Amino acid sequence: MTAKTGEKAQKTGGFHCAHRSEEVHVTQGDKIPSCPNGHREFEIGPAGTKPA
Repeated sequence: MTAKTGEKAQKTGGFHCAHRSEEVHVTQGDKIPSCPNGHREFEIGPAGTKPA
């Protein structure tokens, strides 16, 4: 599943940058920020794990 910067998080968890290994933790209902490297597309998975 993917998400983009500016969308509201559907659930709390780790959002992994689709381009790098960076992760941001987002709480359900909050807007998803850009990754620290400025990328805007994320893979969604539990905090601390990379989605399969």
